[in-house]
Amino acid sequence: MTRLIRGTRTAGTAATKSLCAALAILLTFVGITAAAQSTTTVKASGFQLYVNGKLFAIKGMNYSPVPIGTYPGYMPYGDYFIPYYANVWKPDIDKIRAAGVNVIKLYAGNPKLNAGQPGSAGNWKDFLDYCWNGGNTPVYVVMFSYTQGGVIAAGGENFNNYISDYTSLVASTVNHPAVFGYMIGNEIFGGVTHNRQFWINFGTLIDAAETAGIQQGKKPFLTTAINDERNWPPIELGEQSGRLQNIDAWCINIYRGPEFGGSGNSAFEQYAQLMKELGVTKPLIFGEWGTPHTTRPAPGAYGTKSKRPIQNLDDVPESQMGTGKPYYAAIPVGEFLKTQWKAIKTNLARKNGQVCVGGFIFDWCDEYWKAGANFYNIQVGGPDDSFAGGAFAGGYWDEAGFGVTSALDQSVYGQGKPNISRTLYKGYDAVKEFYNASSHSGGELY
Repeated sequence: MTRLIRGTRTAGTAATKSLCAALAILLTFVGITAAAQSTTTVKASGFQLYVNGKLFAIKGMNYSPVPIGTYPGYMPYGDYFIPYYANVWKPDIDKIRAAGVNVIKLYAGNPKLNAGQPGSAGNWKDFLDYCWNGGNTPVYVVMFSYTQGGVIAAGGENFNNYISDYTSLVASTVNHPAVFGYMIGNEIFGGVTHNRQFWINFGTLIDAAETAGIQQGKKPFLTTAINDERNWPPIELGEQSGRLQNIDAWCINIYRGPEFGGSGNSAFEQYAQLMKELGVTKPLIFGEWGTPHTTRPAPGAYGTKSKRPIQNLDDVPESQMGTGKPYYAAIPVGEFLKTQWKAIKTNLARKNGQVCVGGFIFDWCDEYWKAGANFYNIQVGGPDDSFAGGAFAGGYWDEAGFGVTSALDQSVYGQGKPNISRTLYKGYDAVKEFYNASSHSGGELY
């Protein structure tokens, strides 16, 4: 409409011209306002999280659709969120949305290839548009690009490449309404936590991502994820470094059983205490939580090696689970996940002591690539085959079997091929039940 006004050739009075100019300014302002309103604002305040000004809880899912027969380190480097793989992410997002998931977290990205120009959303635009769904039950997205702690600590060219990657990633996507925020590193800490230079450089990386968003007119929501280890040294040392003012929340990848430690070992209480000691009030997000759907009979006493082959816990009758039974430590996957979500909701509802704002179930689909040399056709256990007590539904830590849906062969991925169809495990049915049962309007829980 503004263009039509400017293109009118009819001669007019000064008043008419002034009116046209005023209308042009008004319409431009309206356009800018509408564009600003189409973005999504995520803000942490104390231990709470707000999306577009409304209290929000993350009913999340980790989404890393690496197929059977390849590694994330091979092309397309885990970045399946481009039009060529629409036959994968469209049916996946449909089922993710149907399950009541309101945020997904990605594990990969290739900004050098896919970011595009600032504000364009690059080659991810179709994926992000599909997640946004016109604002109708959107599935928000936490964008991620791979980083290594050693590279960050060392600085130099490779570290500068990370800065370039995150700058282009954020600049490209920060104003897309589907974008929730950015995960700057996942489990990158480990041995680098006591390296002062790491925190200096990591802070520089965080600040670069922050600046990239600000330059596009929006503060990005930034977080990072650590492993669950005693006292969480990365949180303590990171906050004490004075370089992480722009980290908005801490994510912990946690596998402490159905109640996240429970009485005497509660992750919620430990985090609250640590924040009190540090004088910090950043929300806690469970970056990963869940269980493998795989199991196998135990060979005898607790702590011994397991028998093979691995099998799907969904196929084990409950009559074979429990004390004195072949699967003496197993419980149904759905029951395990429901108990975990109940623990999260309980903390969310606490008037005193609430620190958690939800988290991301690990994982959407199985990851055969974690089986090492056998990743083409075998789902193996481990990395530790020993009995893991009540930490998981089936009693064992089977890294390749955390999916609530099945992995598929890479031959079915790609342009011109039919939409994929995954097997939905009982874990998916449970997630669909408890996420959708949580009353929400725009994602918030009460």
